[in-house]
Amino acid sequence: MAPTSSDRPSLTPANCLACGSLESHQLGYWNSMPLSVMSLPRTKGEAVASPTYKLDVRRCTHCGHVFHTSFDQDEVHYRENSNLVFNQGHGWQLYQDDLAERWVAQFSLAGKRVIEVGAGDGQFLERMARQGCEVIAFEPGPDADACAARGFKVQRAYFGEEEVGEHQPDAIVCRHVIEHMADPSAFLRAIRRGAVATNQAPIFLAEVPRIDKALDQHRINDFLYEHVSHFTEHSFRVLFEEAGWGVIDVDRGYGDEVVTLAAQPRLRRRRREETPRLALSLVDDSREFRESVDLQTDELRNRIATWQEEGRTVALWGGTGKGAALINMCGLSEDVAPLVIDSDPRKQGAHVPGTGQLIQSPAACLEHGVDVILICTQWRARDIEHEIKSVLNLDAELYVVHRGQIVPLTPELEL
Repeated sequence: MAPTSSDRPSLTPANCLACGSLESHQLGYWNSMPLSVMSLPRTKGEAVASPTYKLDVRRCTHCGHVFHTSFDQDEVHYRENSNLVFNQGHGWQLYQDDLAERWVAQFSLAGKRVIEVGAGDGQFLERMARQGCEVIAFEPGPDADACAARGFKVQRAYFGEEEVGEHQPDAIVCRHVIEHMADPSAFLRAIRRGAVATNQAPIFLAEVPRIDKALDQHRINDFLYEHVSHFTEHSFRVLFEEAGWGVIDVDRGYGDEVVTLAAQPRLRRRRREETPRLALSLVDDSREFRESVDLQTDELRNRIATWQEEGRTVALWGGTGKGAALINMCGLSEDVAPLVIDSDPRKQGAHVPGTGQLIQSPAACLEHGVDVILICTQWRARDIEHEIKSVLNLDAELYVVHRGQIVPLTPELEL
């Protein structure tokens, strides 16, 4: 049975994680979702027995921030062979190259000390080092070993108020970390305190997924249990300003799927101003999004059934993260959609959290004669399309979920 958005609980008193408001509107509710980023089961039994959690996704009426109120940080553990973010896509690689070069040039960071908080395996930090930065990594998770193997100084610890004074960075980089934090404002306030106490003014360079596009396209699989926050451009700015930072620049990138921000600590916190309420039209948009959740769940299951009745072989592309989220949200169990593909060799041979399908390599598309592929993660769709056509040389029909409908992935489609 597919988890649905029905039986929604009453309004939660949880505060907005960006502006602190108590008023929010529900976008969707799922009562049984596994971890899809921090879990990579190695057996089918482990996968189907994965713990599940409630996912109550809401949008702040005041600043537009999207967050889920049932998040429990203690349930999210950094395990070996989990949190495997695929960074090898062609377009994503080019984007990161450009971002590192742009940040170093814009803020004159060559020869300066740059700390990356949540550095992962050090790929982005390596780009900063190539631009002439003196780099230090903070990575408390298992990826610290891979980061150290690149020759970087790695602190296997969390970064906070005391570390600012100890290391005195000229810039702090923090990419795709803040959306995982149960209290991102406390994190930013602590770093600001450390900077002000030691008379420093480091540039804070942050990047998170941008939810604006997902809301516009009614995408449900952007909502992962591990991502407690989903930032709009506005709410990302609000978070920093409310935490005592002066925002220098806000931008978007990678097909408008991410938002970047540059800020410096203010010496004095500004007097708190009331965040203006969202326009009524945005509240209506939230209602439309909520109503689309069950409709697109039915649409996806029905379309897969139709393809199979026509004798076509269907593959889902994306076995963890947003792919696993879509599979679980729509109840695409192994009997409904047995073939799941992933580009990342580290995930191949594991199983989809919650539903248990074996995650196979792209070569399985050729072995099984796949002629229909549903790409389960829209923001990587073009990279996956490039891999299918240029690397596999596979002539299959490609589809994505777009504005609640299953549509062909054509060159003209604006993702």
